[in-house]
Amino acid sequence: MTVYTYQSVRVLKILKSGQVYRAYPSRKFAREYAGLIDILGLRCQCPIFGNLKFHRKNRGGNTSDHVRLILKVPVESIRLTEYSEWADFMYMMQFTTPDHYANLMQSGTEGISQKKLDRTIASLKKQRKPWAYRVPQVILEEIRPEWLVDYKIRI
Repeated sequence: MTVYTYQSVRVLKILKSGQVYRAYPSRKFAREYAGLIDILGLRCQCPIFGNLKFHRKNRGGNTSDHVRLILKVPVESIRLTEYSEWADFMYMMQFTTPDHYANLMQSGTEGISQKKLDRTIASLKKQRKPWAYRVPQVILEEIRPEWLVDYKIRI
């Protein structure tokens, strides 16, 4: 599948040197990413996000000093989520107990129910065909140098 991902120029240098790129853990979104890694059964420290060719895209995530990588990724290396479900999960994380992302706190949940959290987690976990998503979001464990087809640097 053709995947677009926006990364720093440093990632391009890693790939061009023939090395596999694996993202470092995020401090800001550590709990959210750890939850997603667990939900999807990933084997990485931090997920890498991307978009599918010919599908609606989330326009966020690119910075002024970045490179758009065009990758040809084997289907078995791709996990998909609905972008809006991921955004909902990230928001709901602030209302979950510190010990587990699937447990909602008893008070101060801003109208979020345990049922809604459970539905969101189930939706993230369920893998569907790409066209079954409104805005599919690609999740990768790593980027392999042989996947790199093309790139465009934006400075």
